[in-house]
Amino acid sequence: MFFTFREVTRIALRINKKYILSVFFLNAIWGSSAIIGFYLEKLMLDRLVENIGNPDVRVVIYVLGLLVAARLALELTRSLLGRFVRLLRGNMSLLLESEFDMLMSRKMAELDIATLEDSEFQDKFTKIRQESGRRAWGLMMPLSDIPNYLVSFISVVGVLFFIHPLVAVLVILVSIPQVIIESRFIKKDYQLTTELAPLYRKWGWLTHYLTRNRNYMELKILNLSGYLSRQLKDVQQETNTKIINLDKKRELSNFGSEIPFMILEFCITLFLVVWVVVGRITLGTFQLYLRSLRSAQMNLTSLVSSFLEIYENYVYVSDLVWFLNLESKIEKVRGGVELNKKDQLSIEFQDVWFRYKKGQAWVIKGVSFKIGPKENLALVGLNGSGKSTLVKLLARFYDPQKGKILINGHNIRDVDLASWRAQLAVLFQEFETYPFSAAETIGYGDVERLNKLSEIKEAAKITGMHEFIESLPLKYSNPLDPQFDKGVRPSLGQGQRLGISRVLFRVRANVIIMDEPTASVDPEAEEKIFKELVSKAKNKILLFVTQRFSTVRLADKILVMDRGRLIENGSHEELMNLGGKYAKLFNLQARAYQ
Repeated sequence: MFFTFREVTRIALRINKKYILSVFFLNAIWGSSAIIGFYLEKLMLDRLVENIGNPDVRVVIYVLGLLVAARLALELTRSLLGRFVRLLRGNMSLLLESEFDMLMSRKMAELDIATLEDSEFQDKFTKIRQESGRRAWGLMMPLSDIPNYLVSFISVVGVLFFIHPLVAVLVILVSIPQVIIESRFIKKDYQLTTELAPLYRKWGWLTHYLTRNRNYMELKILNLSGYLSRQLKDVQQETNTKIINLDKKRELSNFGSEIPFMILEFCITLFLVVWVVVGRITLGTFQLYLRSLRSAQMNLTSLVSSFLEIYENYVYVSDLVWFLNLESKIEKVRGGVELNKKDQLSIEFQDVWFRYKKGQAWVIKGVSFKIGPKENLALVGLNGSGKSTLVKLLARFYDPQKGKILINGHNIRDVDLASWRAQLAVLFQEFETYPFSAAETIGYGDVERLNKLSEIKEAAKITGMHEFIESLPLKYSNPLDPQFDKGVRPSLGQGQRLGISRVLFRVRANVIIMDEPTASVDPEAEEKIFKELVSKAKNKILLFVTQRFSTVRLADKILVMDRGRLIENGSHEELMNLGGKYAKLFNLQARAYQ
C-alpha cells in the first residue's frame, strides 16, 4: 500500500503539483466541516425542544433563523467545495490517464522485439492496457479522498470520546472484519484478472476482426462472422461468469462483515436513549452522538476502503512499474562505436547461428558472407529459409547466439545502436500502412525532413505513385484510409510502392534493405523500381530479399538460402554455370513466364 501510494503520488505531483495539493487541502476542509454541521443540528434541535410552547415566537424564529442560515451557508460552502474538488479530481484523472498512455508509448518504443513478442509480456501488457483507463480514475479517487475521510474520522471520534473512550475503540474494532474480508477479495480479484488475461487477449482479437472495416469482404465471403461471433460469445460468457460468481461471494461476505457494527450501533443507541430519558444529555446531544457514531463508522470504512482501493490498484501499479522499468534485452553499450553518416560501410557475417527461443530449432545455421561498400546484394530462397531473420539480425532486433556480425570490422554489439539504425532504410515484409496523409506516409522515412514536399514527390515518382497521389482530392494532403474525410485505401501493390517511397526518402541512410519489396507489384513496375533502386543506391549498400528471380540479375552478388544455411554465393552468371539450387529455381520461374 505504501509503495502504491508513493508511486501514484509521485506521478500525480510530477504531472501537476498544484492540482494534487489543492485537492488534498480542499478535501481536508470539506471533511472537517462535517462535524460543524452536526453541531449546528444539535443546537437547532435543542432550541426547538427548549422553546416548545414559548409565546415569544419572534425570538424563537430569530435564533433558529440564524442557526438555519448558518446551516445553509455551511451546506452551500460544502457543495461548492465538493464540486470544485470533483472538477480538480476529474482534471487530474484525465491528466493521469494521458500520462500513463504517454509513459507506455515511450517504453514500447524502447523495448526490443524479443520482449514485445514474449507471451508472458503480452499477458501483462494486455492487462495494463485494458486497465489503464479506469485505473487512472481509480487511483485518483481514493488518493484524493483520504484527507476528507481522515479529518472527518478524527473529528467525530473526538466527539465520541465524550460518551466513553471505549466507544471510539469499539468503532474501530467492529470495522476490522470488513477490512479483512475486503482485502482477501482484492487478492482474489487480482488472481482472477491474471487468470483471465489470455481470454481478454482473445476477446480483443475477435472484436478486432469482427469490427475492422478491411476484413468485412473476407468475412462475408468465408461466412466467418457467425463462427467468430460464437467464439466471442463463449469467451465473454466464460469471463463474465467467473467475474459474476466472485462478485456474489464478495457482496455476501461484506454483508456478514457489517453485522458487528449494526449490533454496536443498536447497543449505543439504546444507551443514549437511557441518557436522554434520565436527563443526562439533551435530545440535540443525542442526535449529535448518534450522527457522530454513524459518521465515524462511515468515515473509517471509507478511509479503509480508500487504502484498500489503493492496495487493489497496487496490482495495476506494480505491473505498470514493472513495465516502465523493463530493460531491452538488446544491450545498449555506453560509449559504443559511433558511425559517421559519411562513412563507407562494410558488413560481415561470421559463422552466425540464431534461434528465437531456447529449445527451438535453429533458424540460421552457420551463415558467413561479406558485403562491401557500394555493393548491392540479393538474398533469395524459398519461404522459411531464414531470409527475413537475417534482416532482423542485421537491424539488431535480435543478437545471434553464436558467431559475429561485423560493421566496418566492429562487432555489431559494440556499435552505438542509434547511430547504426540511423544508417538503415528498411522495408520489412510486413511493412506498416499509415492512415494519415500521403505526404506523411512517405515523409515518415525521415521525420526531420517531413516538410520537404518536393523531395517527398521525387520519392513517389520513382515508384510510380506520384500520379496516383496527384489524382486524389487533396493530393499529398489526402488521408489514406476511408475512416478519414475524403480518405481512400490504396491497393496492396500501391501500399507496397508507398512503403518503397518511404525507404527511398530516407536518403541519409547508407544501407538500404528491401524484404520482398515488390511481392504485390506487377512485373513491369517491379523491373522499373529495381533499376531505380540500383541507380539511387550506387553509393550505398543495397540488400534486397526476394523469392522472385526476374530482377536479381541486377545484383552484384546473389546469396541463396535453404533451411537456414547459405548454400550458394556468386553473381547470376556464376550461379547459373554452377547448375545448383539457384539455377533450378531460376529456370523453374523462367518457364512459368514463357
